[in-house]
Amino acid sequence: MRLVVAAAGLLLLSCSKSTTNPNDSGWRFLPGHVEEFSVPAFRGGRRLVIYLPPGYATSNQRYPVLYLNDGQQIFDVNGVQANRVCEDLIRGGEIVPIIMVAISVPAVPDTVRFWDYAPWRFPESGPALGGGGDAYVRAVRDTLKPEIDRRFRTLADAVHTGMAGYSLGGLISAYAGLAYGRTFGLVGACSPTYGWGAGSDSIYTTAQSGGYPQLVTRYYQDSGAPDDNYIGTMERILVSHGFINGINLMSVTLSGAVHSVPAWRRRFPDMLRFLFKP
Repeated sequence: MRLVVAAAGLLLLSCSKSTTNPNDSGWRFLPGHVEEFSVPAFRGGRRLVIYLPPGYATSNQRYPVLYLNDGQQIFDVNGVQANRVCEDLIRGGEIVPIIMVAISVPAVPDTVRFWDYAPWRFPESGPALGGGGDAYVRAVRDTLKPEIDRRFRTLADAVHTGMAGYSLGGLISAYAGLAYGRTFGLVGACSPTYGWGAGSDSIYTTAQSGGYPQLVTRYYQDSGAPDDNYIGTMERILVSHGFINGINLMSVTLSGAVHSVPAWRRRFPDMLRFLFKP
């Protein structure tokens, strides 16, 4: 009986959401570790936050890595709370333990996010935004990822390396997998802004020209309806290239879901379950 009570107490601790400090272990059993760091050569030393899973410090194991865009919202109490979600899934055996690297984007100037996350300039008339997305992905691939692989025990191959994000962060995550699948074999595109661009400058053209699914191991996308970004066109393209829903593709549209961080947070566990199946 005492063992049952103790186990129940640990379960309650693991589910509590009262703390605002991601390293406050009072709310969970066998916590991971979150720490802030920077790589001076990557985007001028941009703020990065890394999550190391439970048991990292006491093992020799190597782990898959998920790079997350809009990193300032990833571990925040009012954001995705990704470390809490991840640890609940790890404890339940629903995903393998993973490392997460949250890449923040500066709030000032407000055009930086468009520049980093949009591979193409758009709109064609008026003040154009975007255009630096390819350079951003290459910076992650060529500068940040080698440093992460050097500092931490990672599984560095594409099968175990992914990028995920929301809205424009979802667009650039899709682009990372579709354009650089030899590095980013896992894609998490949440409410992705697929409509950015026009003509040959679009994510659909990138998808059509790729050799998939040989390079991308798993592709997850989600959205709401009717007031969110449409993902049906991308689903059709991926299926035409040999992706199979439920095997290496998960495409989810939820009726009534809106374009918001809380909506993404609710779907975040399903993304992890699909990309990092045990």
